[in-house]
Amino acid sequence: MITNRIFAKITGYSLLLMAIIAGFAFGFAFPKVFNPGQLDLVQSNLAGNLQLYKWMLFAILLVLLLDVLVSWTLYRYFKNDNKKIALLSGILRIVYTLIFGIGAFYLTKNLNPTETSNEIIINNFQSFQSIWSAGLILFGIHLISVGILMKLHPPIPKILWYLALIAGISYVVVHFLKLTLTQSELVSNLEMILALPMAIGELGLAVWLIWKGGKAKLLS
Repeated sequence: MITNRIFAKITGYSLLLMAIIAGFAFGFAFPKVFNPGQLDLVQSNLAGNLQLYKWMLFAILLVLLLDVLVSWTLYRYFKNDNKKIALLSGILRIVYTLIFGIGAFYLTKNLNPTETSNEIIINNFQSFQSIWSAGLILFGIHLISVGILMKLHPPIPKILWYLALIAGISYVVVHFLKLTLTQSELVSNLEMILALPMAIGELGLAVWLIWKGGKAKLLS
C-alpha cells in the first residue's frame, strides 16, 4: 500500500526536479535561441544552437511528464482533506499540461531552421508563448486550489499556503495581462516583481512535503 508519506516525497522531489529542468529549458536554453529584442537574428541563433534546442525540447517533455505525475500525487495526498477540491486541482493541472504540450508542439516546428524562414520561426515561438500564457492562467487557478487544500491540511504552516495563494493569483494576473497587453512595460515590470512569489509558492510546498509531508506523527 502506498502511504501518504510516499505520495508526499514523490510530489516534493518531482516539483524540485521540475524546477531544475524548467530552469535549464527556459532560463538558459530558450533565451539563447529566441531574443525578442533581436528578432532578425532568431533563425541564425537557432541554427547555431540547434543541439541545445533539441535538449531544451527533451527537457520540456520531461516537465510535461512530471506535471502529469504531480497532478496525480497531489490529488492522492490531499484527497482526505477535501476530495472534490483535490480532484478539481488535479484536473486543472492536467488540462494546463495539455495546453502546455500543445504550445510546445509549435517549438518542434523549428527543428529545421535552415529550411524555414525567419518569420515562420518567430511566429512559432510567439504561438508557443501565447498558448503557454493561456495555460499558465489555468495553472494559477490550480495553485489557488492547492493553497486552499494546504489551508485545510493542519500540519502545513500558514505562511506556505499564503505563498501558494499569492503565487496562484500572481500567475493569473501576469499571464492575463500578457495576453491582453502585449509588449507592455507594465507587464514586464509586474512579472519581475512577482517572479519570486510565483517561484516560491510551489517550491515551499515541495520542500515541506519532502521534509515532513505524510509523517505519521503529524497526522495523529
